Amino acid sequence: MDQSSLQTWLPLLVIGIVFALRFRSLKRPVPFRPLRMLIAPVLVMAVFALLVLSMPPSGTGWLLILVGIAIGAIVGWKRGDLMHLERDATSGEVMVRQSPAALLFILVIIFARRSLAAGLGIDANADAAGHMSSAAVLLTDGMLGFALGMVVALRWTLWQRAKAVPHG
Repeated sequence: MDQSSLQTWLPLLVIGIVFALRFRSLKRPVPFRPLRMLIAPVLVMAVFALLVLSMPPSGTGWLLILVGIAIGAIVGWKRGDLMHLERDATSGEVMVRQSPAALLFILVIIFARRSLAAGLGIDANADAAGHMSSAAVLLTDGMLGFALGMVVALRWTLWQRAKAVPHG
């Protein structure tokens, strides 16, 4: 197996294993913790800010970031909408359970992204001179916006839905 095939298939294998483990735990609801919901958006925003400050995007890069945020927000909203929220009868706590459809949705997006990058011949690694190609930089800008939009919209959607779960 050559190096490029390994770079393509190894991440997909790892993702497949992680998702297989996640599918095993779908039946167990976990307590909804509103303060923990803030951790991922804060971390993603911090990484976003650091990356934008260290390597400011071009005009096209900003446009792709905005498009990525919009698409990510739609994906995050849909994923949050597919998750199951219920109130535990004994403790009264709101419980969240990952939906198989939500996990499949994310898996399809991951495979679509890898296929698109492979089909366009985009490699996010540096070239022989140590510079990233402009297509790779633009793809990274769009994916950065996508991650930000998805994480924030997912958490917002779950928070809004959790407030609406009926008591008792």
